Amino acid sequence: MKNSFFAISLLSLIILTGCQNKKTQTDVLTTSESVQDTSNTTIPKEKAAEEFKIIDDGKINELNELIIAKKFSSEEEIMQAYSPKDKEAESNYKYTISKLSSGNGKTLVQLVEENLSDDSVKDKKVIMRVLKNQKGQFVVDEIKESYKCRLNRGHQDWSASFCS
Repeated sequence: MKNSFFAISLLSLIILTGCQNKKTQTDVLTTSESVQDTSNTTIPKEKAAEEFKIIDDGKINELNELIIAKKFSSEEEIMQAYSPKDKEAESNYKYTISKLSSGNGKTLVQLVEENLSDDSVKDKKVIMRVLKNQKGQFVVDEIKESYKCRLNRGHQDWSASFCS
């Protein structure tokens, strides 16, 4: 049931994101979604294997060290530190951060970057699970990425596979 709700929420968010007006590279769009219990929330494993590349613990640990050093105060700041805006992007570039869900001290945060300046990757999606540790500091415990390729450069749907 939770997997279905998550999939429907994610699909709705993607559709809504696609319907927004075009933004320039200086815009950071932040939206909040419904609040729900995410104590066991993660990307469904069967979908994750096909759609998401799982980021290794070493990179997550580096990010967590940066979070403590910089004393980030929001999940959005953490996502921006992990995957900053593309400063070389053209005017049709979109950088949208959304909170997918939150509860029990855990939050799923999504970044969708559209129309990247990369010659093979068109769009990138990052989903990050953020929680607070016993000291009240933010900690990331899961990051997954997905990509859409440009025409004739690979897959056109979200996938964990790199573009050629």
